[in-house]
Amino acid sequence: MKHVFVFIQFLCITILSYFGDALAFDVLILLQLVAIVLSLWAIRSVGDNNWSVYPVPNKGSAISSLGAYRYVRHPMYTALLLFFMAVAIRANGPFSWAIYGILWIMLLTKVLVEEHKITQKHPEYTQYKRVTKKRLIPFVW
Repeated sequence: MKHVFVFIQFLCITILSYFGDALAFDVLILLQLVAIVLSLWAIRSVGDNNWSVYPVPNKGSAISSLGAYRYVRHPMYTALLLFFMAVAIRANGPFSWAIYGILWIMLLTKVLVEEHKITQKHPEYTQYKRVTKKRLIPFVW
């Protein structure tokens, strides 16, 4: 099942990149730069063995509550959604918005599966969820 999540996620990214300019020098590049900075901050915050494209914790992984992970529990997904929001806006067609919606649904489902798996492996994740309450969007969800 973990391969299905990643396949659909990358398929959506590929389709959006094809129909919308993934990197265009317009005002939306600022949103994409914020997304890139957020993703780099999240990767640095989580540590070497704690990140993966799959919604299952790695062997030897640990819970990180540093950096970006102090504000949302899945900042890399937030960065991905921000980056491709700009692409969907550029494409601005019903098909591209549908693909972006599928990407949202896929990542939301992936978050729920991932949190279940992390909680099974790391019981302390329950305490982390009490401190860092939002999954993707600070102050919202």
